[in-house]
Amino acid sequence: MKKRDHYRLLGVTPNAGWEEIRRRFRTLAWQYHPDRNPGNSGAADRFRQILEAYEALRAARTRSRRSQPSYSKTDFSVSDELFEEIFGISRASASLIKSAGADFRYDLRIPFTGAILGMETVISVPRRLNCGPCGSTGTSPLGDSQICPDCQGRGRLPLGPGLLRRGPVCRRCQGQGKINQQPCSHCHGQGYRLKTEHYQLHIPPGTEDGARLRFVGEGGEGFQNGPPGNLEVVISVEPHDCFTRRGKDLHCRVRVSFAQAALGGLIRIPALTGHQLLNLPRGTQTGRIFRVLGAGAPAGPQSQPGDQIVEVVVTTPEHLTPAQREILEELASLEKEGQTRAAHE
Repeated sequence: MKKRDHYRLLGVTPNAGWEEIRRRFRTLAWQYHPDRNPGNSGAADRFRQILEAYEALRAARTRSRRSQPSYSKTDFSVSDELFEEIFGISRASASLIKSAGADFRYDLRIPFTGAILGMETVISVPRRLNCGPCGSTGTSPLGDSQICPDCQGRGRLPLGPGLLRRGPVCRRCQGQGKINQQPCSHCHGQGYRLKTEHYQLHIPPGTEDGARLRFVGEGGEGFQNGPPGNLEVVISVEPHDCFTRRGKDLHCRVRVSFAQAALGGLIRIPALTGHQLLNLPRGTQTGRIFRVLGAGAPAGPQSQPGDQIVEVVVTTPEHLTPAQREILEELASLEKEGQTRAAHE
């Protein structure tokens, strides 16, 4: 068979990429496989031709020295590599093998100051541990066993005839293919035991919202002695009454009176650990920004910490005492005299 005929059988052009050829082959193999077309000799011939064409193109692509396989009328066996191409799984996965345990997630909410300054805390995580005496089946190994009625002793649920017969692991027998009615005395038929684990957490200074801490091997236990999963702690930072964080900088707003803004001087501004002083210039207007260097979120050893950004808001009193009213009226009179004098000059 010519190479051009291989492309024609698979329904692709000679300049098609390998991924396109592979996808097309898998589609046709599923369509014409004898297990899906019992008694259809035309589909069986078509399936053999598709296998020959794909094997030839794959051999040419990898420049393998292996000769192309031939397929007889009654032999529909395929290589392990072609099996994986058709069904997306290897032959090894068709049998019961070990698998990794599930990953666990723990959501931890911490205060704003703890995220900026760092903190230590302890979390408690309940875990399900496989029961060793019964092999996580929940049944006593000394009890009388019988063939599992769900999977008929295969350990996996059926999906169809022939090569399509193996599906997911049977939950009733946990992939063992057999069950018994006597529950395990250690786990009382559950197949697992509960245990609460305690973990000491170090929250480094400058931790951001959404940060993740990982504990390798502290997740769910694996199946059939597979490796355990991991525990991932996802951190959520509570909002602060005064500060908001933007990158490494901490932003806040400070209210000052009209007199403070006009006369200037030292004012108290909030800090994460109390208060600090800021020298307010005379005539400060509302909305003016001041930057306190190094008072933001800490950074790593190779970078500088952030700053504290202070926005001044000048407030107007709503209720005046008689003395305050008298002073402001005098100030307004002086301002009016100044404006009149300037207009005549």
